[in-house]
Amino acid sequence: MNLYISGSNRKHNSYNFLKRIKENEDVLISLDDLNIKWCLGCNACQQNESNACIVNDDMQKIYNLIEKSDNIIIMSPIYMNFITGILKNVIDRFNPYCASEKLKGKKIMLITVGQMEEEDQQEVVDKINDYFKSLTEFMYFDFEYLYNFTSGDIIDVDDINKTYSDEQLQKIINNIKNKINM
Repeated sequence: MNLYISGSNRKHNSYNFLKRIKENEDVLISLDDLNIKWCLGCNACQQNESNACIVNDDMQKIYNLIEKSDNIIIMSPIYMNFITGILKNVIDRFNPYCASEKLKGKKIMLITVGQMEEEDQQEVVDKINDYFKSLTEFMYFDFEYLYNFTSGDIIDVDDINKTYSDEQLQKIINNIKNKINM
């Protein structure tokens, strides 16, 4: 089973695209639907035997789904030159995985969508890629940056379905699905 996480604050590009690429047995969640508190930085998860976070919220659902999944595919809009705040909050809550090897053998894959042209976003994409790769050093997962979309100007377009032709999108979908199923 693959876990698909829409890291957007609303159900639009990220959520709709992930719906298109997930298989029937896979699970898609939208962070927009969940109540996830921030990491307290208390490190209780590092000190208790189960490596469990003591904050009781919807993150517990995500932990359970992560442990059942083979791959975690995340899609996030680019806000302020980084992943969304709600997604960063979830990644901060991965702290329990620092003291365990529960992510070992799992692959986290990332898709982003930003407003600038793809080549103009490359510096931002590189920064996000470096961030996730740095996490692999102490959380023991594999990481692959799958794709970076442009949604066009937020005021005029803000929709990858209007930015890419059906043929272009289908080619991207096929390429992403092939990478996920490798």
